[in-house]
Amino acid sequence: MSRRTWLAVGVWAGAAILGLSFLDAWIVHHRELTGEGYREVVSMVGAWRSVGLPVLALGIVAAVATAAVAIAILLGWRRAAPWMLPVGSVLALGLLGATLVPVAQDGHASSVDLSPGWAAFAGIGLAVLMAVAAVRVVRPGARHGLALAAFGFVAVVAGAGGRWALLQASAAAGEAWATGTYSRAAGGDQGVTLTVDDGRYRIGDRWEGSWESHSWTVILTDDPTCPGARGAYHAHNVGPDGADLRFVKVVDTCAEGERAADLETGIWERDP
Repeated sequence: MSRRTWLAVGVWAGAAILGLSFLDAWIVHHRELTGEGYREVVSMVGAWRSVGLPVLALGIVAAVATAAVAIAILLGWRRAAPWMLPVGSVLALGLLGATLVPVAQDGHASSVDLSPGWAAFAGIGLAVLMAVAAVRVVRPGARHGLALAAFGFVAVVAGAGGRWALLQASAAAGEAWATGTYSRAAGGDQGVTLTVDDGRYRIGDRWEGSWESHSWTVILTDDPTCPGARGAYHAHNVGPDGADLRFVKVVDTCAEGERAADLETGIWERDP
């Protein structure tokens, strides 16, 4: 095929990758919630949403930019350097290829696994076609070819590592709670106090046991009232200064849900 034909192939491949990027089919987002029960949520995510950012999105941008350079060369723009075609296409291929590497994050009460969807395979195939077209246009020598291969390998490794690090960071936010005491009204003039200290908790004179947390998830175990039960909750910051707590149950079968009812009822205000 002629040089102009290969340039047109690169343009078409970049446009197809851009079109695919708007489909929620690039990443399979698999979340498991565990505790006394088990819940599983599987969804498909696109290139411009949550876990697709920024690595996958940068791969799409690189593909589109490379296609734009091919268009400029076809139009005869002298400032469009042909060497940008193999560099841009290999960068796009490497970053899109990073989505083939499964990454995961495990917490106390939930885990997330990210794996490639069908659009990732289609996009990588198009990126390979774009890279082949770029090589046919520029025809790099052996040394430059090896340099491009090394560049692509670095892009894959960096992209996969970046996706893993960002996934861990997204679940590593600081805890919503702090050691000390919280209080909430229990009706009339009575109040209930939640005390958290040194990996233990106590709620009034009824509940006590071990307290563990990871990000906003709190795990309650070893309660003498229900020694075999494990409670999992999400602790949310509320109140004017964000120091108060609101608990949302993930799962807790302690005393047929009575502990959960105590924790989820009302706002726990931070004591001075």
